[in-house]
Amino acid sequence: MDDLSELMRHLRLQTRVFHRSTHCGQWVVDAEYERKAMFHLVAAGRCVLRIDGGTPDVILQTGDAVLFTSPRDHRLIATLDADDRDATLLLCGYFEFDSPLSAVLLASLPAQLLLRHDPTPIRAGSGAPAALLKLIIAEAETGEPGAAALMDKLADALFMYALRQCLGDGSVQQGLLAALSDPHLGPALQAMHHQPQHAWSVASLAAHGHLSRAAFARRFALSVGITPKDYLTRLRMQLAKSALAERGISVTEAAMMAGYATEAAFSRAFKRIHGIAPGASRTL
Repeated sequence: MDDLSELMRHLRLQTRVFHRSTHCGQWVVDAEYERKAMFHLVAAGRCVLRIDGGTPDVILQTGDAVLFTSPRDHRLIATLDADDRDATLLLCGYFEFDSPLSAVLLASLPAQLLLRHDPTPIRAGSGAPAALLKLIIAEAETGEPGAAALMDKLADALFMYALRQCLGDGSVQQGLLAALSDPHLGPALQAMHHQPQHAWSVASLAAHGHLSRAAFARRFALSVGITPKDYLTRLRMQLAKSALAERGISVTEAAMMAGYATEAAFSRAFKRIHGIAPGASRTL
């Protein structure tokens, strides 16, 4: 499994298409109420994206999608020349992650990502996002049984294509996504992802990247935004929470799986990350 796929497996992405609406004439959709990483897809028609703070307006056409990786007050507005005969179909959704590492990933991405519909791809594979958008639009229009669930799953892939775009256009220079391809940090991240329960030390992780302990710790913190120890703790706590909630294992078993020698130390770390005691997560 490649490094990005391994990371996303741990992040446990779940996407929900929560809003579907058709607008005619002059209209405004104010999206400031939704305080999550979210997206808008223009399934039909066109509109204007207006972001508070003086950012220039963006025209969105059929098949275009815009993703916000952090909350930003914004509105979708009818174009000035729109009348009652012009219909615009909007699909809006949000991205959620069952992992304390999600904030680390989202902080490394541009605040706004634009996926344009491209009917004439210039290279092999570049038409895949457009094909995906067409599938989402088709499900929105048919209303067949299971359409809502299919749109949610297809929108998961929309987020992955957005990550690919960031990697391909060089818009990510720092953060977790960039660290995956760093020859000194990527091997250490891969090691943690594959064996989170291992008794990793900063020195042993640094050895994977052929750096000294101090140089590795500095490089990791500057790029990822948190220390290697904090990253490993968040990774372990996410895995432990999932095992407690989904498999019903004991707190002692979860502590061992997360690499903790005592249940008390594990419980303290779990509560610090998740805000609840590990035993409580078994009943949620």
